[in-house]
Formats: sequence, structure tokens, C-alpha cells
Amino acid sequence: MRLILSTAGFLAGFAAISAVEAGPVETARGLLAHRAVYDLSLGRRADRSDVTGVGGRLVYEFTGSTCDGFTSRFRLVTRLTNADGVARTSDMRNSSFEDGSGRAYDFVNQNLVDGRMVEDTKGVARREGEAIVVTVAGVPPKTASLPAAPRFPTEHMVAILEAAKAGRSVEEIDLYDGSEGGAKISRTTVVIGREQSGADDTAAEPAAASAVTAGLRRWPVEISYFDAAKTTGDATPEYQLGFLLYENGVSRRLRLDYGDFAIAGTLSTLEALPATDVCK
Repeated sequence: MRLILSTAGFLAGFAAISAVEAGPVETARGLLAHRAVYDLSLGRRADRSDVTGVGGRLVYEFTGSTCDGFTSRFRLVTRLTNADGVARTSDMRNSSFEDGSGRAYDFVNQNLVDGRMVEDTKGVARREGEAIVVTVAGVPPKTASLPAAPRFPTEHMVAILEAAKAGRSVEEIDLYDGSEGGAKISRTTVVIGREQSGADDTAAEPAAASAVTAGLRRWPVEISYFDAAKTTGDATPEYQLGFLLYENGVSRRLRLDYGDFAIAGTLSTLEALPATDVCK
């Protein structure tokens, strides 16, 4: 069994900035520094799926400001059990820093499977002219020049929020998040549901009944992730990420859909972290 998940791609679903557009800047300034914990379980499985059980936890932290840049950290531990009762544990870790102008992105991606390191990538991405220039640490370091259009993860989230506020229901946004060795671009199709406001039904996730989400607008969001390098063949997404998105960047009602099975993420802890937006 294989859990297909872009480490920072998942992060992009949670937490960007166009320095020349007032709207995105204001949206970015409204992002909440917070720590959220999600308990994972099996949300759905097809008869053909080898996965019969899911457990685990996602811990996510987001801090920063448009002046100082944004820092994200998350750890996703999943335990998948197959029909023979054999379990495999994946421990995915990411830390990243994105500057407030959207011109630089530093990342560290690690993935351990049953305690064995299968990915350990550290890199930097810089916008230079008409390209994103990526340098991945190693002996020797590896460099790549990619198209400049893709958004970094916080930029990506701000673009989604801007589309939601404008009442748009579908957006196509390319994403660069440093996944798969630092050379991958994902094409994402974002479907945004109708805006919700007023009283919030948090019965299934009591942690969401918080002062940091009270009274905020929110939208159901579905993001399909495609490998931008694959231009022919079946247009089936690698995976889909669904969540309820608040206008301050907090998310709940998570769903990771891999086709044969889906993982549900229930918000169990939500806390605001000290704000650092001290622009001068």
C-alpha cells in the first residue's frame, strides 16, 4: 500500500502574497497564526481498496506576517492497515519559509516509512526573471529552472481566498511546494462552494467552536492535484483535498481522497499563536 501525498502540497491546502495587489495583501494580513491538530480516520473505502483501517494525526502550525514572511510546520503521521491486518506507518514532516513578497521559498521535506527515511530534501526556490530557480542541497547541489507562474503555498492559499471572496467557483492555479525532490510543479483545480456565514455547525468538531473562527465567513473547498509534467493520458488527479476554509486561513472538516479510499481529518485542537504582523 502506498500513501501518495505531496508533503508541502498538503500544507498548501492550509495556509501568499502579490506585493502589487492590495486585495491579496489584505487577505494575507488577515491570516491567523495558529496551531491545529487533526485526528485521522478512514473516511471511505471502495470494495477494491486494500486499505481497511486508518489512524494517525496531523499537527500544523502557521506563523508570520507580510513583512517578516510566513513560516509553516506540519507533521503528518498515518498508520494504514491492509486486508491482511498488516500496518504501515508513514511519518511526513515539513517546514518552510516563504517571504512576504512571494519571491523566495525555503523548504525541508522528510518522509519516514516504518521508521526508515525515504525522503530528506532541503532546498531553496527563488523567482529570477521569468523562472523559479531551485537549488536542492546535496553533494553536489542540484539546480533546476522552472516556469515562474506557479504560486508558493501561502500565495496559493491567498489566491483561493481571493477567488472565494470574489464569488468565483472554479480556479486553476499552478503550485510549487518543493515536493518530490524539489522539481515538481502541481496543477491544481480548485472548486469553491457557496459562502457560509452566521451560526457555524461545529457539533462534530467542538474544537472549532472557538473565538478565532466565530462570525467568520467560510467556504467548502475541493482541490484536485495533478502532475503538471503529465500533459497526455488520463486526467485523473493524484489525490484530492477537501476542507472547510475560514477567511483567516483556518481549516477543518478535512478529507484526503486517493480514489480507492479517503482519510477524514477531525479538528481536535485549535489555538491562536502570538501574532507577528509588525509591519513598519
